[in-house]
Amino acid sequence: MKRKVIAGVVVALVLALAAGAMAVGPGGGMGAGPCAGTGAALSPEETQKQAQFMKDTLPLRHKMLQIRTDLAVLKAQTKPDWEAIAAKQKEMVDVRTALQKRAYESGVTGCGKCGGMGMMSGMGRGMGRGMSGMGMM
Repeated sequence: MKRKVIAGVVVALVLALAAGAMAVGPGGGMGAGPCAGTGAALSPEETQKQAQFMKDTLPLRHKMLQIRTDLAVLKAQTKPDWEAIAAKQKEMVDVRTALQKRAYESGVTGCGKCGGMGMMSGMGRGMGRGMSGMGMM
């Protein structure tokens, strides 16, 4: 009887772990980056373009992170200031638009081999919808 219970618990644990792994999907979750898990191999030119884009947009991406942090703080207050939240969200849209423009100008708006997924796909909640999904709220 004890062996059956232990075997049942082990099977349930294995199924739970397998379900979690399937939920993450091919790309490995946070930080998977462009084209992760798709089997697409980028040409050296595409890799160079993406690396240069990431280097050039580092200040904008840091600004986006700061805005997300500020938004989280504003929303966590007991009495949120909705006007300040709206202003931060508008600021985020401006930064996101600047990132999209830079991506378009540099030729890295999508992976191309990944079905059109954007540069930052696979980076967490709200991502994987191209550059328009760059902000998390």
